[in-house]
Order: sequence, then structure tokens, then C-alpha cells
Amino acid sequence: MKKSTKIAGAVFLLLSLVDVLSVFVGGNDIHLYVKPLLMPSLAAAALCQLLPGNNCSLVWLLLAGLCFHTAGDVLLNIDGFLYFALGLGAFLIGHWFYLGVLLSGIGALKGWKEILCLAVPLVLAPVIVGFFGVEWPFSAAVILYAFTLMVVAASGILWNLRGRQFASRIFWGGIIFIISDSLIALKSFAGIDFALRSALVMPTYLLAEWLLVSGMVRKIGSR
Repeated sequence: MKKSTKIAGAVFLLLSLVDVLSVFVGGNDIHLYVKPLLMPSLAAAALCQLLPGNNCSLVWLLLAGLCFHTAGDVLLNIDGFLYFALGLGAFLIGHWFYLGVLLSGIGALKGWKEILCLAVPLVLAPVIVGFFGVEWPFSAAVILYAFTLMVVAASGILWNLRGRQFASRIFWGGIIFIISDSLIALKSFAGIDFALRSALVMPTYLLAEWLLVSGMVRKIGSR
């Protein structure tokens, strides 16, 4: 690993720790200032590792995804349903850019197991969104978001079936991202809250992003 990557990674880790601790102790002002810096620092670590040897379109798709997730972090810091919806949209677009990286080179699906990887999210997404009681027409956008995130996790299974070492990071990144967003949805849509729910959102989110981005860096580097 390059020295510049280690430095940028250390900055991301430090900012993550400060942000998570601020949420635990109720330091909302610190959280508001630190949160927008998290994805840019992770993007810097990814770029330091990939450039200049992997200057390809996949690198810029990854960077675009992180830019939209940064926008989502900023929008979700603002109170109000409009900003919540815009933040969700920014994260959705970011995941589409991620899928541009994750599904590149996948080719035609081989066998029933690979077909099932994409068929299951199509069935599960509306079922899960229905559980949270999201009302129409916003439910359509949330179903699309849930389906997209499930495909991100499913892409990890696809690559695992093909024996790629980065696959587990992609799979667990997608799964933990689903857990993190479900913690938000419990309160936002179902009105369910419990001790430590809000405190668990950021640690799971940051772990998911790190797993996904590090997995994509390895995928791009293994071309």
C-alpha cells in the first residue's frame, strides 16, 4: 500500500472516530461539520491507491459515486422532508455509479445461482418497503432504492461465485449498508425507535462505505 494511501486512510479513520464519538456523546455541532468530510477523505484514499496506474473510467465512476454520497450526507444534515428525499436521491444515484463499477466485466449470467442473485432483490425490495409502511408515491422511490442496494450486495455474491477475492468486501458492504439504512427507516417510516438506534447508524454506514470502496479499489486494481 502506498504511503499516501495510508495517510489518507488514517485521516478517514480519524474523522470517522471523531464523528462516531460525537454522535455517542451528543455533540451535534461536531457531527454537522465532520460528516461532509468523511466521503471526500475516503475518496482521497481510493484515488491515492489507484492513480496513476489505473486511470480508467471505473475510477471516475467510483469517484462520482462518492461525490453523490457526500451530497447525500450534506442534505440529510438538514431538517425537512424535502432534504430527506433529496438526500435519498443523491445516495441512490451514488449507488448507480457504484454498480457501474461493480457490474463491469460481469458479462452474461451463468447458471441459476447467478440469475437468482438478481431475481431475489426484485421480489424482496417491495416486501421490505411494505414492512416499513412507506406511503405511495414515495414508496416507489424507496423500492427502487432498496432494490439498488440489494443488487450492490448481490454483485458481491456474483463475484464470489466466480472466485474473486474482493467479493466478500462488496457483499458485506452491501449488507451492512442495508442494516444502516434500515435503522434510519425504522424511525423515519415505521415510527420505531430504541436505545442506541441513532448511535448505530453512523458506525454501520462508515463500515459499509469502507468495505464497498476498498472492494471496488481491489476490483479495479485486479483488471
